[in-house]
Amino acid sequence: MKKGEGTHGVGKAVRVIDPLGFPVEFFHEIEHAERLIQRYDIRHGAEIARLDHFNICTPDIPAAYAHYKSLGFGCSETIEGDEHELYAAWMYRKQTVHDVAFTGGAGPRLHHLGVATHESHQVLRCADIFGSLRKEHHIERGPGRHGGSNAFYLYLRDPDGHRVEIYTSDYYTGDPDHKTYRWNVHDDRRRDFWGNAVIESWYKGATPVLGLDGRPLPVTDALLDESAVQVGADGLG
Repeated sequence: MKKGEGTHGVGKAVRVIDPLGFPVEFFHEIEHAERLIQRYDIRHGAEIARLDHFNICTPDIPAAYAHYKSLGFGCSETIEGDEHELYAAWMYRKQTVHDVAFTGGAGPRLHHLGVATHESHQVLRCADIFGSLRKEHHIERGPGRHGGSNAFYLYLRDPDGHRVEIYTSDYYTGDPDHKTYRWNVHDDRRRDFWGNAVIESWYKGATPVLGLDGRPLPVTDALLDESAVQVGADGLG
């Protein structure tokens, strides 16, 4: 793909479907944007600073982990069973907790898109703004703080039904000796250090993924016990 034909601001690129069924774009050059970190005069709402991560549903977490590990991703945290069965993994290239997280469930589907803000009070301000606009029904979960990732969060549904996380307060993973933190799937604090109970839509709702031709990709059922809850950004229920 030539410069100007694909993502805005990106040079030559190649788009592929990865082994999990998700579209991925590889590129070498990108246009530099204006430095806005101290442009407090133009900030609004939750003061979103950057795109932070994707959380995606896939039926084979070990395969997802192995593929992205081969691409040079580190792993900050996992959710594992008593015999170290892998139920979820948070993986990163930048020096934060994750650029992509994998959660067990039918896929390929997008569980949520995470966007980062600098401070927790900006997350609360976002909730207040939704309330003042009488749009509080768009708030699906939160505010709260996860055990996994330590994130202070608010989850919203956009007008098309996609889930968006307003996210802050994770931690630095740039130390070369950083070790993966392994949560047990039976430890409920992986979901919330504090916060409200998880609602049903959290586990059942996810967005279909479009292929290179713009059509929805087929979804494969989870390779897990059918009696288990299979979708959720924090491992099985």
